[in-house]
Amino acid sequence: MLTAGGGGSPVLTSVGASYLPRNARPRVSAITIHPPGTVFQRPFPADPEIAGFDGLSAEQRLAAAQNQANTAQAGPALGRRMYQKGLMTFIWRAEDENGDELRYAVEYRREGETVWRAIRQDLAEPMLVWDTTSVPNGRYVLRVGASDAATNAPDLALTGYLESTAFEIDNAPPVVTVTAAQRTAERTTIAFDARDGDSSVLKAEFSLDGARWRTVYPLDGLADSGAERFELQLEQPVDPAAVVIRVTDTANNVTSVTGTPPPTGRR
Repeated sequence: MLTAGGGGSPVLTSVGASYLPRNARPRVSAITIHPPGTVFQRPFPADPEIAGFDGLSAEQRLAAAQNQANTAQAGPALGRRMYQKGLMTFIWRAEDENGDELRYAVEYRREGETVWRAIRQDLAEPMLVWDTTSVPNGRYVLRVGASDAATNAPDLALTGYLESTAFEIDNAPPVVTVTAAQRTAERTTIAFDARDGDSSVLKAEFSLDGARWRTVYPLDGLADSGAERFELQLEQPVDPAAVVIRVTDTANNVTSVTGTPPPTGRR
């Protein structure tokens, strides 16, 4: 500011300056991958039942967006943990040095590939529930991009990225084959194999005439691989067709068969 001095000459008494702070790139610092099938119920009645899952009407989207705007900075609001086959929940942590509003884009690629494919864009909260039945079984990597374009000019907006660790998608059940069934006056023996191409066999169980499920142990004593052999010994003569065998893999895929071997040539 210039003011008149005593002799009539201007005097500089103050200087004002305006400046635009340098925009810092947003940072995605961590991605949490929850076990397959793990989802969380929304704590707000107006929101979709499953947090992070997009299956909403226009009215539900509006209500969810209002709640997201109130909670995005504090992280996603999660309620009761639930199980939903085929879904996977991803939650990440992101920061912006300038305090800008962040929007997120999520992409995936199969391990060994280089092309990223979009899952969702313009997410307001740091969370996604992915319906993994939309892709083949295999190992995948997720990439989250955090953009500050909502509060910056297009030529100044920045995006930060982070890739997840590789994770397994397996929605195919084990293949169970009854290889033999023998019945004598005193006992019944049923032999069967369980194979899974993407996960390990977790457990095998049987039920006789609708009774409670009981564990069948593999011949090597431990279910810890993608191929296991079993032999079920029943101390009574029973119809193998009355025995139901259920096998579960480590991804919670389940197959059930009866104890009757397939006809010759159809194994």
